[in-house]
Amino acid sequence: MAGSLRDILDDHWKVLESDHPTNSNRLRTSDLPVEGRDGRLLAAVDADGLRHILIPISRKQRVRRQLDGANLRVAERALETSTTYTRYADVSCLNQELNDLFSDVCSDVLLAVASSPDKALGATHLVLDRWRSLFSTSSSVLGESRLTGLFAELWVLRRLLTKSSSAVSMWAGPAGYCHDFAFGADAFEVKATTATDGRRVRIHGLDQLDAPHNGRLFVAWMRLQSRPDGHSLVDLVSEVLNLSDDQAALVDKLQQSGYRLADSDWYRDIRFEVVEDAWYAVDAEFPRLTITQLSDSGLPVLVADVAYTIELPDPATSGLDASAVEALHERVMKDIAP
Repeated sequence: MAGSLRDILDDHWKVLESDHPTNSNRLRTSDLPVEGRDGRLLAAVDADGLRHILIPISRKQRVRRQLDGANLRVAERALETSTTYTRYADVSCLNQELNDLFSDVCSDVLLAVASSPDKALGATHLVLDRWRSLFSTSSSVLGESRLTGLFAELWVLRRLLTKSSSAVSMWAGPAGYCHDFAFGADAFEVKATTATDGRRVRIHGLDQLDAPHNGRLFVAWMRLQSRPDGHSLVDLVSEVLNLSDDQAALVDKLQQSGYRLADSDWYRDIRFEVVEDAWYAVDAEFPRLTITQLSDSGLPVLVADVAYTIELPDPATSGLDASAVEALHERVMKDIAP
């Protein structure tokens, strides 16, 4: 039902946006198919083209006013006609880049009010409290190393999403798993660099290059070059969101990675060209130090927090060719529902 309510909201806003008011103090509104104790909820658009949802409240109720960063605002608003005067909780999105996310929030509001029409304001506050952190701008943004790593992982994720819209469930790195993508018996580890020469890769932990039990591990490595005409990180995020059938899970994983949609303006100028894109099967010849190797040698593993650097071999002689990479992606995604 939430999905259909989201579509209804989007349809209302699109119609309202086609002719929004010219007076900055006015809203153009339309009735939504959900009614609380004090009246019907409204979709609205203001003179700046910003989207609102209005929840009617009683004369005795007061709205908990809040402004989250520069993105989400909750305020009290009264609408008056020649015959009516109605007070509303006015929830608005101040950043049009977040309209898709705002649609999800408002569809949850509609669903909550429909379930508790006598407690429309309380239901709205509960929904907003659940979503609020995604609209708040963070006090820190990602540095270069984490940005390049995230870009590379999203580059791989986008390719997997073209095979299955459910590929987000395979992205395991944000949750702290030892490999970036996990497919049961197989796994991918993704590495990236902006260095102009060499193929040095920093490995974190003795398990990062250990294959899953009875499975295989593959390493994707990219050389990225920062260029003003490169591929935008913000656009890449939008692409994977549009390809995914579980946007909420993807937003959560982006947040776990340190990327918040509310901070998109900070990343607007982050653009990379993928200069090299190499894939390797981690086999007996691949440079690595792992728990399995140490255990097989009879050495007790009494160390922790191990980090080391390897030099990747020439992909022309040791990497997978394009057809092998394509076949690999088809194989790991074949059992994932589209």
